[in-house]
Amino acid sequence: MRRIARFLPVLACDDLEVEVDDVAAFLREVALLRDRLDAITEATRGPRDFEEHRRGLVRRLRNLEVAALHARMIEGGVIVW
Repeated sequence: MRRIARFLPVLACDDLEVEVDDVAAFLREVALLRDRLDAITEATRGPRDFEEHRRGLVRRLRNLEVAALHARMIEGGVIVW
């Protein structure tokens, strides 16, 4: 699968700081990953059951989306650690 994420791969080795001007792009990335969720789930699930792993990914993406939507409302950025 072609790499489609710009922000989230940062978390593999560091905290992620999304600047105010990048929040909209971050939300688009989260939406793009959600659109490809089944393929991502299959490629990353390891020993977990597909549905269990998918539910975990859905929760994490939703948390990121909520944080970014809140940041947009207050005209702030997002920090993920």
